[in-house]
Amino acid sequence: MPSQPINVEPMTSVLGAEVSGIDLAEPLDESELASLYDIWVKHKVLFFRDQELTPEQHKAFAANFGEFQAPGFVPTLPDYPEVKYQEQPNKTGVEGNIVYHSDDLFLDVPSKASVLYALDVPERGGDTVWVDMQAAYDALSDTMKDVLSRLTAVNIPMADMRTMVSAFGAEAFAKAHKKTKPAEHPVLKTHPETGRTSLNVNPLNTIAIAGMSNKESDLILNFLFEHSQQADFQVRFSWRKGSVAFWDNRCTMHRGMPNFTRERRLMHRVAIAGTERPYYRPPE
Repeated sequence: MPSQPINVEPMTSVLGAEVSGIDLAEPLDESELASLYDIWVKHKVLFFRDQELTPEQHKAFAANFGEFQAPGFVPTLPDYPEVKYQEQPNKTGVEGNIVYHSDDLFLDVPSKASVLYALDVPERGGDTVWVDMQAAYDALSDTMKDVLSRLTAVNIPMADMRTMVSAFGAEAFAKAHKKTKPAEHPVLKTHPETGRTSLNVNPLNTIAIAGMSNKESDLILNFLFEHSQQADFQVRFSWRKGSVAFWDNRCTMHRGMPNFTRERRLMHRVAIAGTERPYYRPPE
């Protein structure tokens, strides 16, 4: 049977596209996979509606794009250690309010991508927002780009202890910090496939600029955090049951909005492991 055409509807001019004409539960042929990969690299985060995925099918789709990330402090399904179980049961929406982050920046080799599948979502609210960190970099002045090109930053699992304890529990917070040493990465990062530069800091993980005083470090980081969160660089996705988001963790950050009350939000996520440490190569 010939492959069906993949329909792509861009959601903004910088990132995000809704994809239809593809059933993620079914195996992809080489042509479909190559086409989907190119679309993903271009748009950075892809959204799919009305999918029905078992954990095995979820894993099979994600496996097309790399090895699985090793389990961390996020709970996983009992029989599927590769599938993270992310539930917010009957929350007020304020508790567990995770700030903007890219996944696993506290590791020497952060994850490459994630595939997030919605099993149960609030009737209203609970959207997720992604930020294009390449667009955020592009909007900086040449002088600021030059300054940042010489800096590295220190990253830890969770910089905001109170929020993270509320989201994951004190035991998980302590376990994450005990197991993971701080990771130092360049403030700017080169995408290994496109060669584009992006910002490589986020409010959840980045705690300091190496070699600077606290005041100097805070001045730069607070500016970058505020700058990167502008609406110009964002795409916002409203979940429905059966929705899937597939994002490039190497050039985006994201945040789940806590604007829902007393409703369950259940997601399964498969993370795809990175293959190299973040690096910066000056644009030619």
